[in-house]
Amino acid sequence: MMKRIVSLALVILLVAALFVGCGSSSSGTADGNPEGTYKIKTVNGKGIKEYFGESMGAASDAEINLALSFFGVDSFEDLIVFDLQSGGVLKITMMGVESEGTWKLEGSKITMTMDGEDGEATYKDGEIVVDMDGEEMVLAR
Repeated sequence: MMKRIVSLALVILLVAALFVGCGSSSSGTADGNPEGTYKIKTVNGKGIKEYFGESMGAASDAEINLALSFFGVDSFEDLIVFDLQSGGVLKITMMGVESEGTWKLEGSKITMTMDGEDGEATYKDGEIVVDMDGEEMVLAR
């Protein structure tokens, strides 16, 4: 059981690293105001629970719940939450820890700045798409 929990923790940390790096995604058009709260919808085209389930093998619900509680969240979708607020205020809650930065939309490109470092994503069809080294994560309201 502990091995599976450690495996899930490592997968969660890899997903978190994906967002800390916030690579760029290349296509799409802006469609209105992106202000709002976004949660993980898919990773590489798979639902977040399915993605983590494949990554950690056949874990029981108890193991999954224990690993999620370790990170201070109730569900996979809550692992990483982007809150794009008015005035360019960005709040990212990652594994229960909130950080603040700024965001701006230029065309379809969202630039998010945290701790002096910029990351880019694409805003398309009301979703935020982050692409880093071939790993694509979609966040939706």
